Amino acid sequence: MTESAAFTLYVVRHGETEHNRRRLMQGRRIDASLNDRGQRQAALLGERFREVALDAVWVSPLLRARQTADAVLSHHPGVPVVIEPDLAEMSWGEMEGLSIDDVAEDLRAFAAEWRDGRFDRRVGGGESIRDVEIRARAVVDRLLERHRGETVLAVTHGRYLRVFLAAALDRGGLRTMDRFQHANTGVYRLVHDGTAFVADLENCTAHLEAELATP
Repeated sequence: MTESAAFTLYVVRHGETEHNRRRLMQGRRIDASLNDRGQRQAALLGERFREVALDAVWVSPLLRARQTADAVLSHHPGVPVVIEPDLAEMSWGEMEGLSIDDVAEDLRAFAAEWRDGRFDRRVGGGESIRDVEIRARAVVDRLLERHRGETVLAVTHGRYLRVFLAAALDRGGLRTMDRFQHANTGVYRLVHDGTAFVADLENCTAHLEAELATP
């Protein structure tokens, strides 16, 4: 495949919500909106993408992701939008809405299992990390099938983003997903040359320099 036919995929986490700020578990059931800081982050992300030629925007159906995508789309009227359910955040079941500090022991236990290659235990009422990986791989396949030679932005969520990148990039799979950082509106750029994806930009927050300096 020639360079001009390469598929370029930008993958971005949504802007900040009050649940993020208060360190509360969100998941899929908590459909939080962006807070004031998150709206500023999204606006700056939109400015960053003002001159990027996008052929499509894929976005999680959850409000925080759609609001983030809308800030980019405000500079790209007419660009097709795909609301993709399989980009939604991992379902954390009964843990959603709880303080991260209160479920820290459970989260450490899950992280230890994932490092050991045990991916099938579900959170009560929620998904396993394997379930999320299956969704993520399906999205990767659909993107490659529909957008060869194009440039697409996908807006999603923190844990899902880590799983998606682990599925798309050959870096050790789910065992190593926690190596992927995911700041609010952090930008990853993946390029597929017909054989594999390569990331040439990872969790870039250059557009947030002024925001990050604001207390």
